[in-house]
Amino acid sequence: MLESQRVTKKDFFRRRIMPIVFGVVIVLISRQSCQKAERTQATFVIDYGTAEPLVQAIDLELWMGQEPVATFHRAALDKHIGKTTFTGSFPSKDGELRMDLTLFSGAHRQLVRTVHTEENAVVTVNLAYDLTKP
Repeated sequence: MLESQRVTKKDFFRRRIMPIVFGVVIVLISRQSCQKAERTQATFVIDYGTAEPLVQAIDLELWMGQEPVATFHRAALDKHIGKTTFTGSFPSKDGELRMDLTLFSGAHRQLVRTVHTEENAVVTVNLAYDLTKP
């Protein structure tokens, strides 16, 4: 009778270990879904102003919390780069926009802007002054 009450490794794993693993997985999934709700939707608009014909390409990175969270690249197909916008869902409301611009003259400009967003905000970054100053 004692022999039949022995728990095999398979039964122990199935009855003791698997419920714990299942519980941990459920907690991790719910934690991940809760953190997604904390993200902020925003649109960034790069305004070149009168300097728009000077810009050949732009590469930018959005940094939040000491790490890059978004990258963007746009290049002029002809003589004008046109309207530059990008939309995303970001983990924080405050960040730093790091831009590397290539001008048709061959010059490079590296600019950094501190940005703050709110839910569904449109953040306009004006670059006209920085691109036209000598």
